[in-house]
Amino acid sequence: MTQDNLKQQVLHSIKWVALGKAATQLIRWIITFWVIRLLTPEDYGEVAMADVLFGFFTLMLGSFITPSIIQAKELSTHTLKKLFGAIILVYCTFFIVQLSLADAVGRYYQSSNVADILSLNAWCFLILIFQVIPAALMYREMDFKKLAIITAIATVFATLVTLALALMGYGFWSIIWGEIVLVVVKTVLVFAVKPLWLLPDFKLKPILPMIKFGGLLTLNAILFYVFLHMDIMIAGRILSPMEVGLFAVGLQFALMPQKKILPLLRQVAFPAFSKIQDNKARVNHYILKAQRLSFLATVPIFWGLASVVDVVIPLILGEKWVGAVMPAMIVLFIMPLRFSDELFNPAIKGIGNARHMLINALISIPILFVGIVAFSDMGAIGIAIAWAVSYPLIYVVVVGRNCGLFNITIKQFLKSMLPPISAGILMLVFVFAAKQAFTGINITSLIVQVAAGGIVYVLTLFFVHKASIKELKSLLKTT
Repeated sequence: MTQDNLKQQVLHSIKWVALGKAATQLIRWIITFWVIRLLTPEDYGEVAMADVLFGFFTLMLGSFITPSIIQAKELSTHTLKKLFGAIILVYCTFFIVQLSLADAVGRYYQSSNVADILSLNAWCFLILIFQVIPAALMYREMDFKKLAIITAIATVFATLVTLALALMGYGFWSIIWGEIVLVVVKTVLVFAVKPLWLLPDFKLKPILPMIKFGGLLTLNAILFYVFLHMDIMIAGRILSPMEVGLFAVGLQFALMPQKKILPLLRQVAFPAFSKIQDNKARVNHYILKAQRLSFLATVPIFWGLASVVDVVIPLILGEKWVGAVMPAMIVLFIMPLRFSDELFNPAIKGIGNARHMLINALISIPILFVGIVAFSDMGAIGIAIAWAVSYPLIYVVVVGRNCGLFNITIKQFLKSMLPPISAGILMLVFVFAAKQAFTGINITSLIVQVAAGGIVYVLTLFFVHKASIKELKSLLKTT
């Protein structure tokens, strides 16, 4: 595949993934808010408690086989049969484990409903057996248009089922059945579009390298889960529920842009890097290009939001959440680094080096742990400061290792980040200057501050690093 063909395929894929998410997200939000009005906090509490185990198992399984299929250089029918055998064994094991743990988890939460929910949604693992390989092959082929359409149809249908059951008075069961319907419909549609009739082969020795790769990614996913949730785990034992709530809301606010953008890029980037894994020069070229575009986009988004969050949070969430402003602001300033760090992972997976990602996680966890323990007695702001102090150190170490893995020099990498960071600093100066002239928490003040920051950022790049503006314009035209 030529460089131009790959570029066109990546941009085409991003467009369809973005369109699919945008189309379904709006409908889902509208119906979800409607369902929330119909159900009670207790209903959502029951679902949330059950989802701790089910969500964790789903996370582990998502990293087990699918990445191995996407990353593999060649896939024969014999290999797929053995992978199908492995999927049956693993997913059936998780089905049995969740059924076995359902009552114990229910007793822990003192809720028989939690046990009943886990006993029911465990059946999703048996349904997913028939989705894994066809869906992974579609990702491998970067057939994101069909995947986006399938996801949109399944999501809308499942959301409507949830709403109908909620209107009929089924309470929390409306959410659970909606999730099951989503899995069933998506599995049926994926199999219809990419039918794959295979008899399983349980002789797994020939695919042990693929299983090992998936196992390392699963272990990395578990460590990353711990890394991301360690702040709440520790803070929940030390701080008051109010302080934890303020930090959690502030963090959720800070993560909103990343949760919408990064999964979209990872979904497309991993199969793209897998296709060119043997061409190190092209891999390095696209890594540096992705990092340049990352900083160009994330610095104005995250730093811009940080500069106006003192207006945005009270306007959207109300005055009672003012205590979340400072935690959100602090975390937002390090988000471009976190985005840049995570953007390396598709390339690392694409060349099949899961061990490198695992070591990165093992380095990151203790550094953040020390920071959280050191600052947690300062409340919600202290946990945010822990991130602000610890994460730049993690970033320097991890990104240094990543650049070494791909033979990228520090000078090359710094060239990607310095122009947008310089423009971002000047943007912040003008936004805070605008705050002095337009005080108060209102829409007018917010519009003036956003406009001032955006204009200054673009003009600074235009005069200091015009190539950045040209690269962005070229990307938008191609998309």
